[in-house]
Amino acid sequence: MHASTLARAGRVLALLALLTPGLSSADIILGNSGDLSGTSASLTKDYLRGMNAYFDEVNRKGGVRGEKIKLVSLDDGFNPDKTAENTKALIDQNALALVGLRGTANVQKIIPQIQAAGIPQIGNTSGAKSLRDPYVEGLFHLRASTTDEIEAAVNHAWTTGITRLAVAYQDDAFGKEGMDALLASLKKRDATPVAQAPVPRGTVDVAKAVDAIAAVQPQAVMYIGQSKPAAALIKGIHAKGGRPQFFVLSVASGLHADLHEEAAGVIVSQVVPYPFTEMGNPVVRDYQKTLGAFDDGKFSYNSMEGYLNAKLVTIALQKTAPPLTRARLIATLKGLTNEDLGGFAISYGPHSNLGSRFVALSMIRKDGTFAR
Repeated sequence: MHASTLARAGRVLALLALLTPGLSSADIILGNSGDLSGTSASLTKDYLRGMNAYFDEVNRKGGVRGEKIKLVSLDDGFNPDKTAENTKALIDQNALALVGLRGTANVQKIIPQIQAAGIPQIGNTSGAKSLRDPYVEGLFHLRASTTDEIEAAVNHAWTTGITRLAVAYQDDAFGKEGMDALLASLKKRDATPVAQAPVPRGTVDVAKAVDAIAAVQPQAVMYIGQSKPAAALIKGIHAKGGRPQFFVLSVASGLHADLHEEAAGVIVSQVVPYPFTEMGNPVVRDYQKTLGAFDDGKFSYNSMEGYLNAKLVTIALQKTAPPLTRARLIATLKGLTNEDLGGFAISYGPHSNLGSRFVALSMIRKDGTFAR
């Protein structure tokens, strides 16, 4: 059987879960399309772990007015065309909302579909400006924008005396928008990157980027993209004897899995609260209690973001008068202003899908934990 046929068959089998006897007509169906087999699969699975942990907790307590929340996740391999295929299937199976998508190009691809179906897309891992400004109907972000993350990183660099900054970026809409944000941030400081290097999307083909950056011996390197190519880039520059300060965005926070001890010292911008010891934050306390009940007891930024997104979705469901419809849920979301998720506030409006502007910097330790 051809590989593409097998892939389609796998997605059909996954969708059959919607029709199993364990899924009643009273269930609230939420749809997710994400990379479960490609370069960002580990991050996607960790994000889903956080979402499912929260939804399971809600369901154990009776669900939303007696209705259980069911999250159906389909693999798109980080391919926007497959995201669109999965989105059509989830819409056709009457998903109430789409939640927790990954990838700027993937979200951009499905905007016409979600707007035509009148279905909300709540929380995704893209910080792209194009998904925020101008306002995009139907999208509701949880995380701060990539522009906010980059500004925080550049500000830290300048504060610590770093002015010779090189950049490599994912060669797609996300990476190019990130580049625009970086150039704008540097322009405010009368500076430009000492080197710029694209990395093909969905690959770890960093050889050209490594050569271009190593040649200029920068004080620091920023990578705008996912964790696996970020890890490959750092490893490649280290192999050439370079030891600059590395900055990565929150989408690459899992790079220790590929880089191990070489990740030590990498600065990562984060868009959710510190999930490890910040017990003074109510939502972090709840997160730790819920995720700590699992066998691995592992806390992470990715699962923290998924957990927060699930809480946002649940609050919106609880605030929406029955019977639940896509239109009613969208109206509820637009009415959320400074909604407190437990020390993490979300705000939307009739023409704003901003969500949050929270950004904090962290540094990876040798063992993969994060210092603040």
